[in-house]
Amino acid sequence: MTPLPALAPALAGAVACLLAAAGLRPVRRTIPYLGGVTLAAATAGAAVAGTMTAVGPLDRRVSAVLLAAAAVALLGLIADVGALPLVTRLIVESVAAGGVVLCGVQVTLTGDWLDGPVSVMWIVAMTNAYGLLDRLGGALAAVAAVTGAFLAGTALVLGDPSLAALPAALAGACLGALPYGRARGRVRLGRSASLFAGFVLTCTAAGLTAGRGAAVVAAGLLLPALAAIVGAGAYAVRRPRRAGRTAGPARKAAPALCGISAGTGTAGLAVALGWVPAGAVAAVTAATAATGTALLCSARLRHGFFFARLRHGFFLARLRHGFFLARLRHDFSFARPRRAWTSLWMPAGDDRPRGRVPRPRSAGSPPPPVVRRG
Repeated sequence: MTPLPALAPALAGAVACLLAAAGLRPVRRTIPYLGGVTLAAATAGAAVAGTMTAVGPLDRRVSAVLLAAAAVALLGLIADVGALPLVTRLIVESVAAGGVVLCGVQVTLTGDWLDGPVSVMWIVAMTNAYGLLDRLGGALAAVAAVTGAFLAGTALVLGDPSLAALPAALAGACLGALPYGRARGRVRLGRSASLFAGFVLTCTAAGLTAGRGAAVVAAGLLLPALAAIVGAGAYAVRRPRRAGRTAGPARKAAPALCGISAGTGTAGLAVALGWVPAGAVAAVTAATAATGTALLCSARLRHGFFFARLRHGFFLARLRHGFFLARLRHDFSFARPRRAWTSLWMPAGDDRPRGRVPRPRSAGSPPPPVVRRG
């Protein structure tokens, strides 16, 4: 590979970082929900410019991924502006993923017609999993930057500079967006940018592993998606906010997920260089994902629905303040004996209300003595 094509990812990343840093400030001040469209436009423009400058005409796979990702970004913009049903979003994402699969970006596990539906389902699932990271303390920008950089390096190692420019441009755009967050490493990008980033990263990983062995395909798909899987699980078991503050686990999500992305990216580079067997890496990654999901589910069971119901729920409230104790306190123990005792001394035709027995005057102060005169 000549040095000039190898400069395509670096050029695309630098241009995307500058475009995102320059364009996001005025857009976020005037119309905040257009920030995702700005980041997507910066990524696409930088990828096209870097590829055409250093490599030549755009590859068919890159063009298909950019067009489908643009449609997904427009879908996210509609979801940001107004309500969008989940079924409609999944249908549009499936159509976009199907177009990408027809252009050669697919999961080749079996080499049969089943690879097409599996590829569509995987792309749609991981796109939405990456989209959830944006709601988890704004961790998507940092995770996408780290994952995109390692995917670009892996593509260069595998000799595919045309496909390497796309994740490099996304990583540069996310780096340019990080200074606009409330805290370091946490910036909300919106549904438009989150779906765009998830679609680009998932399609890039699928394109790099297409046509290779089953072990390489499994490792190449699971390694970049591990951070998204763990983040989606953490989002599912998160605690609600209190008094407008972000929940505790969400504050530490960005650095933890960035560490996971860095580790999986390093493992992917080692697999691409042939230093580590792909089957072992795939098995370890799958075991890690399963263990993380199990730990998150156990944490949810420990602090979640069942214990909250036992502590503050229906049964204790009914035993403390409910029907049975009220009946035992006021009806059977006090009211019924009192009514029975009242009925013994009051005449049958008395019209006075049956309630509390009036206290006789002899029990209190005696009446004044009567003095007869004359």
